[in-house]
Amino acid sequence: MIEIKDILHLLGDELKDGTEQVNRFREFIEKEKWPTEQIKKWLDECISESKGAHDPYNRAFQDLIVSLGRRLGFEIKYGRYMGKSGEENYDGIWKRENGDMIVLEVKTSTWPIGSVSQLGDYLEELSKQEGVKNIFGLYVIGKGDVQPLIEQILGSKYKDRMRLILYDDLMEVITLKEELEPVIGEKQAIEKVQNLLLPIESINIGNIVRLIVEIATTKSTAVEEQVEEKEEKEVAEREEEPWTKAELLSYLKDATPYQRILLAALVQVDKEPATSKQVIFLMNEIAKRRPSEGIESKITGRQIAGARGGLKLRRKPLNKEDIIESSWSHAERDYIYKIKDDYKQIVIDWVKGEKLWIKEEIG
Repeated sequence: MIEIKDILHLLGDELKDGTEQVNRFREFIEKEKWPTEQIKKWLDECISESKGAHDPYNRAFQDLIVSLGRRLGFEIKYGRYMGKSGEENYDGIWKRENGDMIVLEVKTSTWPIGSVSQLGDYLEELSKQEGVKNIFGLYVIGKGDVQPLIEQILGSKYKDRMRLILYDDLMEVITLKEELEPVIGEKQAIEKVQNLLLPIESINIGNIVRLIVEIATTKSTAVEEQVEEKEEKEVAEREEEPWTKAELLSYLKDATPYQRILLAALVQVDKEPATSKQVIFLMNEIAKRRPSEGIESKITGRQIAGARGGLKLRRKPLNKEDIIESSWSHAERDYIYKIKDDYKQIVIDWVKGEKLWIKEEIG
């Protein structure tokens, strides 16, 4: 596994403002190929190894946090490591599509943190320069007691424009966005998680993130335990109807990119039913060869579950049957999937019409 110390060693064990090493480091960490788990390990390493403000691990932590804005759908701008008179001395900026801006103050530890008026001054200056009405401040903290900082914010004139979050909680926001994407689509997922980071009634938005995660986890566990019983009861209470070709094509028209790629993979597997490993491999191949679908991050089993969940949410009000068969295979020790025979040719024709057919391309 690549560690931050290895990356820093290749760059001469230091990061300084305005150097080529810094540009190379930022380009490296922005690569879409790095999974969220890898970024989290790098951040953990920075927290563990950082010795102070001028330490390269401290500076790497700052850039890693700023880079996460891309994964949350923001336009990002890196700041400076060291303040300089006459320069813009913020740590980074996240900018929404509508122009709203978040100015970042990134700290590996709550000690030492000076007055919040420093971040407040950045907000005032940037608001004038950029002509942006909605500009907010966000402290991202590595470790330490955040209560004194919360009290400072509450007692300042910036209490409605500043928030803080621990980096662990920020990573939960990233994960939440990734889980929402296959279900509701990238645009809506980005909108929902960005709204979490903008000023709301709680200063420590990590509290809200944790609450959302707890609710989601609890609900997910309950659903998993009752899903078979519930679906058997639903089938007994009402017979789900088959699709006509016109109805199915209309349903497929509104599929999200992850749902589209899942369906495309299921009709192009070499053997049916296909294991989740085979489906994931093919989904990644389709995403790579069809960049117009807008999926740049690596697809995992989570995206299969999310895509299936989204398809189910849309068909249930229509009282239509599932077009995908799935079950646990003890022989394969994996979940297996296939498109129902009655609908396979319709889906194949749809996939080809949507330019998602790649079977001949990969041999």
